[in-house]
Order: sequence, then C-alpha cells, then structure tokens
Amino acid sequence: MTTHELPPIYQRLMKKYPVVTPEEWLLLDSIAAVKHIRKGESFLRYGKVARYSAFVLSGMFKFSILDDEGNEKIVRFGFADDFLANCESYNKKAPSAVSITAMEDAVILRINIKKLQPLYDLHMNLLHVNLQLFQEMTEQQSEHQYILSLKTPLQRYRFLLERRPAIIQKISLTNIARYLYTSREALSRARLFLLDQSRNFCD
Repeated sequence: MTTHELPPIYQRLMKKYPVVTPEEWLLLDSIAAVKHIRKGESFLRYGKVARYSAFVLSGMFKFSILDDEGNEKIVRFGFADDFLANCESYNKKAPSAVSITAMEDAVILRINIKKLQPLYDLHMNLLHVNLQLFQEMTEQQSEHQYILSLKTPLQRYRFLLERRPAIIQKISLTNIARYLYTSREALSRARLFLLDQSRNFCD
C-alpha cells in the first residue's frame, strides 16, 4: 500500500493531526483494524485490563464508573475523531474502573497499544500526538471536575449550554444527568427554567 492508498477513513484524522506524515499513518494502519460496535456494546468493560485504544470514526461513546450504590456516573463522552483509551489500566495492568460503551452504533479504528508504544521511540510525530491526546483527556477531566464543583443542577446545565452545546444536542437528558451527577427530574426542572427565561427575554 502506498501513501496514496490510505483508506478514506484517515482523511479527517490527517486534518486533525497534520504533524503525522502519510508514511506514519501507513504504519498505524498496519497495526490498526476497523471495528463496528453496536449500541450498548462495550469497547472496554469494568474489571477488564485495557489492551486497545481507538479513534472514533463515527458514533458516540460514554466513559462511565459505578458509585458505591452501583449507580452509573458518566465521566466523559467520546464523539467522532475523539480517542478512546484507559492508559492507567494498560500501564498498571490493572482492571479498569471505567467502562467505555457505545451510545449508538459506532465504527472505530482500534489499535493494539502493545504494538503502538514502540513506535513512539522511532517517530516523534506520533509521540507528539500521544502527548496531545493525553493533554486533551486531562483538560476534559479538569473541566468535568469544575462542572461538578458548581453547586446546583441549573448552574451545571447552563455551563454545558454555553460551553458544550454538542453534549446538549446529542446526548439524552438521562445521560446528561448522569454526567452532571444529578437526577433526571432536577435536570428537567433546570432545563424548563432556562427555556422559560429565554422565552421571557424574547417577549
């Protein structure tokens, strides 16, 4: 396969990570596989050691944990072109405390981490992207912690409305409630309050 024969699935990723050369994408392609995951199926299950990472080609995913009562809490969402991984589980060879599950039928580019890691020593561009992905995940984690520090469901929902409208548009109210660590009822009241406010403002 020449650089001109890279599958079309790489076009968006090449635009998002221009530092990676076509030759390096070919290297990744040699250790990657396109996988179809149905809605409700897991990319990574609780208690399993992570062995793969993946780019989301289409579909949506949720990263979720279970609280002490066994209730699901969502810590992150993954959309098209986002990266799926649990580096802590892989590095420590420890059971994953996080489950990564498809929220709709999805297609991913799955990569074996064990085969990927040696490439970082040989290709600085891939290492650069790896650091960029780690930074993105850290920033998302920090933002989620900030959202949870807001005292009311109304403040949390308003933050998403203003800063992360894609979550409001694409994710169900039930799953947004799990992400904001609040009840669906409280979130529904917050949403109605903001809708009423916007109507009054327009009147």
